[in-house]
Amino acid sequence: MELRDTIKSIIKEYEQKELSLNERSVTLPETNKALAVVGIRRSGKTSILMKLFKETENAIFFPLDDDRLFPITLDTLGEIVKISKEMYLDKKITFFFDEIQEIENFELVIKRLVEKEGYNVYLTGSSSKLLSKEISTQLRGRSLSVEVFPLSFKEYLSFKGVNLTEVLTEQEHANLLAHLENYLNYGGFPEVVLEEENREDILKNYIDMVIYKDIVERYNVKNTASLRLFLKLLINSNTKKVSINNLAKHFKSLGVSVSKNTLYEYLSHLNDSYVIFPLKKYAYSLRESSLSLMKSYIIDNGFIKIYDFKNSSDSGKYLENSVFIELRRRGHVENQDLFYYEDDIGEVDFLIKQNEHVSKLINVCYSLNFENYDREIKKLVKIGKKINCNELYLVTFDQEREIIEDGVLVKAVPFWKFIDLG
Repeated sequence: MELRDTIKSIIKEYEQKELSLNERSVTLPETNKALAVVGIRRSGKTSILMKLFKETENAIFFPLDDDRLFPITLDTLGEIVKISKEMYLDKKITFFFDEIQEIENFELVIKRLVEKEGYNVYLTGSSSKLLSKEISTQLRGRSLSVEVFPLSFKEYLSFKGVNLTEVLTEQEHANLLAHLENYLNYGGFPEVVLEEENREDILKNYIDMVIYKDIVERYNVKNTASLRLFLKLLINSNTKKVSINNLAKHFKSLGVSVSKNTLYEYLSHLNDSYVIFPLKKYAYSLRESSLSLMKSYIIDNGFIKIYDFKNSSDSGKYLENSVFIELRRRGHVENQDLFYYEDDIGEVDFLIKQNEHVSKLINVCYSLNFENYDREIKKLVKIGKKINCNELYLVTFDQEREIIEDGVLVKAVPFWKFIDLG
């Protein structure tokens, strides 16, 4: 089949596609700019755009990762635009391009469509660079971006048909906690939530897809085995402080020659692809913060589960990772307004900065008890006083209480209520 016929065929397929889509609590702003919906593969970006596409007149939806067009180029994108205009002659088309990062220099065509020709354009992509370098820089204020993550716990409950009411019966509360345990262990990728029977195989396939499509192919990574091992080590170090220097030494002890610079490149690629989020320590000096050890957080708890070498029963790290992703989902960005804190008093899991002030301190503890009270509450209060922050939280699995320690209020909040605090 010739290229033109293939393009027409794909356009028609999506026009005729029947869809049954679950609602997501993701709001796309109305805009006459290019809107990029960005996040890890399989997080639901395509479904969100497909729903809008089906509600929009004179619209074209085109998946740029369709194997029938491989290898896809900038000329292919130009041909898709040309054929779309021919099919919708004299109509104001709205373009929906899925997985736009498949095309090198795609922003040149998007810029022309938006700035010179006045079309509405919606994009999805699996690279955080779409938020800055590749979209915003080229379109100079003519673009917006929305990040999409795997399902929040509230969305998870919606997918499972569970209504979270203000007052729960004993049985409803027990069911809620069973769902939360499942969510903390296997995460919130929509397909995984709906297809529990094969969820571990699905998650392994997702990892493979991200490694090969978004890192190996995009960045021309040669040593795939080292990249995989690096990712597994970061996942197993989840929520703990990690030294790239020490990881490089670990590779050397295994007889694998990988430089520190290569590991930093791998980390950048994994962060760009929404897999790993490296969190730095809060410091008043930018240099001190940037030189601090990082703590690694993972896009979805399911990845932690399948790569947990020790088959760990440490429920606290699953809860802490979910709290981080929830904060990220709210728009807090690691090492910009979201950090961890550490000093001679102790450590706080998450610090949120507002302008130049610390607005919130958050510890995460699966279950507060006598043994961990000093670490989780007393040290939190001391640090809050030291840095002049009086909004203190402890996120738990299911404990809720208001604690007064040394005249300061700490709110212990169950994770399933923390998601509503904003």
